Amino acid sequence: MEIWRNMGRRIKYHTEEERQAARRIQSLERRSEPGAKEGRRQENRKAYAKRKVVIVPEPPEVVRALSSMEIGEHSLFEHLFLHHSIIPDPLELPAITLTDADFKIMMGHPPYPSHIIGLPSFEKDWPVISAVFHGYANRRFVSEQEKWIVGAVLRDRAALSSELTKSYRILMREWEQYGVDVRDHGHPDHLATEFIAFQNRLWTSRRLMWLAEDLKQLAEGEQTEALFVALRARLKHFR
Repeated sequence: MEIWRNMGRRIKYHTEEERQAARRIQSLERRSEPGAKEGRRQENRKAYAKRKVVIVPEPPEVVRALSSMEIGEHSLFEHLFLHHSIIPDPLELPAITLTDADFKIMMGHPPYPSHIIGLPSFEKDWPVISAVFHGYANRRFVSEQEKWIVGAVLRDRAALSSELTKSYRILMREWEQYGVDVRDHGHPDHLATEFIAFQNRLWTSRRLMWLAEDLKQLAEGEQTEALFVALRARLKHFR
């Protein structure tokens, strides 16, 4: 069938086959235009360079599973988690008062302070301690991320990729060590240490997933600013 054109209007086709054929011809014409081949080469080089600069890690399935487990955000003590995510108040229990200094020490590997793990009511108080501990971890994470963003916005894609990849590898080693800590203290006499180490492993799992997402954003975004838009959006979730 004949293809016809109205003056000043786009071409119309009588069949879908004609439309597809015309598109193939237009594509070939564009490819044959002066500079088109070199333009495609430049685009391919840019895409390859971006993929080469940024390697997106694939977190193990166990990391994915642990990262989705609840810590303190949906417990009976969620209000404590939310409060301590913003305000550095001490946690006052009947037998002890815990401050940021205590939670800072707990965010690490054993041994933990004897006044914490030796608390007679530790198992009973753990849901409360856990919620506040998680709140402290959130607050500290937000503070560290905000400070990091200030300097990171000035770095190029390669520098950002190198730094985030290094952080991921360091954190993965920490995550593996927390697994050892949990196994080594899986005894009733070491219950407090096991609980604290396991919560650290849950939190580290989340951070590993976030770092993997950050590297993916860096790899796929046309500009590095896309990474910082995603980071700021995530931080809003903590407020």
